[in-house]
Amino acid sequence: MKEKSGTHVVEYSVLLILTFIIGLLFYYFRYNHGVLIFLSGVLSFAYILWGLVHHYFEGRLTRFIAAEYIVFGVLIFLLLYTVLNF
Repeated sequence: MKEKSGTHVVEYSVLLILTFIIGLLFYYFRYNHGVLIFLSGVLSFAYILWGLVHHYFEGRLTRFIAAEYIVFGVLIFLLLYTVLNF
């Protein structure tokens, strides 16, 4: 049980650090909509990849879970894309 707890700390730390870095880049490039859309795509793709890898290492990856991460990641990208084009 202790090994899984350590693995969770590393996995969630990677997700948190990635989100923080993308957030800083969002602030830095706040006036360049093309870069912001690209960063939105990178963040969405990284979230999908992170979720799939996380559940794979847990041994709980199913098609439903994969589809859930893909749909949610695409939805977030589309929402950010829509907001950034106004």
